[in-house]
Amino acid sequence: MALARVDPLLPQQDRYLPTLPTPTQQFGHPIGERHLRYDQVLAYFQTLARQSPRVSLESAGVSHQGRQQIAAVITSEANQQRLDQILADRARVSERDRVGGPTVVWLAYSIHGDEASGLHAGTLFAYYLAASQSPQVQRWLQEMVILITPSQNPDGNDRFANWVNGYTGSQLNGSNWHREHFQAWPSGRVNHFLADLNRDWLYLRHPESRGRVAVYQRWQPHVVGDYHEMGHNSSYFFQPGVPSRTHPLTPAQNQSLTSALGRYHAEALDALGQPYFSRESFDDFYYGKGSTYPDINGGVGILFEQASVRGHLRDTEYGQRSFRDAIRNQLATSFSTVRGSFEQGKALQQYQHEFFVHSLEQGQDRNDAGLLVSSGGDRGRLQALAEILSAHQVEFQYLANSVTSKGGSYPKGSVYIPFAQSRYALVAALFDRRTQFADNTFYDVSAFGVDLAFNLEVVTLKRRPKVVSQLPQPAAEATGPALAWTLDWNQRQAPAALAYLLSRQIQVRFAELPGRLQGHDGEIEVHPGTLLMAGNQPGIASALSTLRTTYELSPQAVVRGQALNGPDLGSRKFRPATAARPLILVGRNVSQYEVGQLWSYLDQQVGVAATLIDAEYAERVPMEEFTHLFLVDGRYRQMTAAIEARIQRFVRQGGVLVAWQGGAREVADWNLVDVSIVGRRQLENEFEDHPIQFAERYQEDARRTIGGAIVDWRLDTSHPLGFGLTASLPMMKDREMVLQLDGGQAHQVARYAERPLLSGFMAPEYQSSVGGQASAVVARKDKGAVVLLADNPLFRNFWLGSERLVANSLYLVPALN
Repeated sequence: MALARVDPLLPQQDRYLPTLPTPTQQFGHPIGERHLRYDQVLAYFQTLARQSPRVSLESAGVSHQGRQQIAAVITSEANQQRLDQILADRARVSERDRVGGPTVVWLAYSIHGDEASGLHAGTLFAYYLAASQSPQVQRWLQEMVILITPSQNPDGNDRFANWVNGYTGSQLNGSNWHREHFQAWPSGRVNHFLADLNRDWLYLRHPESRGRVAVYQRWQPHVVGDYHEMGHNSSYFFQPGVPSRTHPLTPAQNQSLTSALGRYHAEALDALGQPYFSRESFDDFYYGKGSTYPDINGGVGILFEQASVRGHLRDTEYGQRSFRDAIRNQLATSFSTVRGSFEQGKALQQYQHEFFVHSLEQGQDRNDAGLLVSSGGDRGRLQALAEILSAHQVEFQYLANSVTSKGGSYPKGSVYIPFAQSRYALVAALFDRRTQFADNTFYDVSAFGVDLAFNLEVVTLKRRPKVVSQLPQPAAEATGPALAWTLDWNQRQAPAALAYLLSRQIQVRFAELPGRLQGHDGEIEVHPGTLLMAGNQPGIASALSTLRTTYELSPQAVVRGQALNGPDLGSRKFRPATAARPLILVGRNVSQYEVGQLWSYLDQQVGVAATLIDAEYAERVPMEEFTHLFLVDGRYRQMTAAIEARIQRFVRQGGVLVAWQGGAREVADWNLVDVSIVGRRQLENEFEDHPIQFAERYQEDARRTIGGAIVDWRLDTSHPLGFGLTASLPMMKDREMVLQLDGGQAHQVARYAERPLLSGFMAPEYQSSVGGQASAVVARKDKGAVVLLADNPLFRNFWLGSERLVANSLYLVPALN
């Protein structure tokens, strides 16, 4: 092969295998001339795997839209032939014994689909590693395994590629006003359900994340390069970030190694004359991100941020910047990551070994045996916890018999997590509840404890209880004829079961008041929200079977119509539940993330089809065909007087309007209900005004920002909005706002505790001004109702403890009227 045919971004002095097609030959144009679709990239990686003995492909699962995700495994032919042994060794890295073998580096690109320079750089680098005959590359591949994932978000990648290519002509246009740079809503950043996948490494709510973390845990890489883009008027960033904003559980040696690798990145970018920065702007705190998740799993994660072109050419403060320039820089730090990891290989392997040894010793040094976790009888939330622990290879078992500890009762089947394990550091992170920090500035949330997110009960045990490896199955229940059947509403799967029953025309009622009914084998406790199905309905036997098998729920048979206590079966205190047909108002100025969270919850968890409507045609939508309208966080600048009038008429005629955060602010401005919003300006009154140095302005703004702290809601569980929930409900708060009742018929269903902070950072002044204020309000309006929430009950779809607020709004709140 003539050297001139190799992409100029690659080393021209190397010799290349002539048998492998170059990217230019594969795609018909040089990398970066047009934005590649994911199917094109996948096909090229498959070609490399077929034709190169250095390359094999590993599945990383599929995306929501069914696109196959991959990790290309690139190493020497000899290593390829013994991958099974290498993987077996990698599976032992968390054990005390030292594990040798290759240094493993994972280059993971473009988790945000519109940050496409990574995908293209990764494709070019994969060719280089497969084709270069240089002695240096041969040494790398003898002593290393290099994993390349070209796109961690193929659905978003294709949404962006199609947009950009659709607005690019033969004459490139760098104007910041060109439509090429203004993506449609939603953007390519997010996946199918509009999630930011770079916030999902811990809780794994999406298939892309589950496949990605499976690759991580299978290979246990020493180094992970996490490639991103930032604003177009910036330069280039690589970690380490702000030293004081590193999570305290991250070992100091991790940051030392990050700094050591940083010298290689600096050298590579200096050679290009490319400006860059480090140790500022970005932190290393939230373990749910791609550059930080490795830090609590024995690896070294490194964030790279390239100034974005978001197209092919862009006018910037640095002059015109091309897409090829961005690819060049990402390629340069791909080289430097591999080169640095190769030369620092012994130190990286030593660090990983010591990380797990130290983690185990920390767990063993605890005076306690482990954590016991219960979900108040909800198998769904407990199973969700177990799935996360399994995915992250955390050791756990199930309680063999019920236990009483510190005044709490923990039933058989509760999860027990021992401290004496090599994953103790991750356990400590998952259950962390700190509220004091060296630096109060956070790039993302300041708290993310799983027990609070899932609203779990946790106790620390001094001694290991009797445990079993499999979740004990509930005792078999009666399946014969019955007057009626009940179903606990506090089960996470209950809303999905209700949606299924209503779709099958099974009549279902729910209890407004507590009571006791006579069952086959004893008394049945009825709680507010408990579902009731008459036993003589057509199709009930088949439906009950589905509830047991598909939804893993346990309906209980009622044998007598007269209650032992509380309402009888025929009482009007059993209210009818009706099918929900929800609308979600979407579009520009509406948070794509929160629309996606609601859409995903309704579609994936509840099994209800949500209709997404844009303001452009909202005036034409026959709203009377729907039961609910949701307004999530946003500014709603597209809201016209005509749309507002239609929504108000929808509510008065019997619809339910549910709004939170910015959506609640929009509704409050209409004077539809007697509720107003108290925002940052009013809540800041507790802060003392005092002169600050100019350089302190960022720290002061961070102190006055609630960027993601966990707070305590006090909930009226006698109200249908609170059915199936606990009186003290942990919530993620990331907006400086509360609700205020201004008289009228509105009911305060929830308020913030007087001392609201449970975990994370919230300035003491905000704790004082937020404490005691309303957080959830329900107001009747003629035939309909309005539900307003100060916080997002579906935060990133991992806030399982409060998602029932949405289900209650769907099925229980309408019965108020």
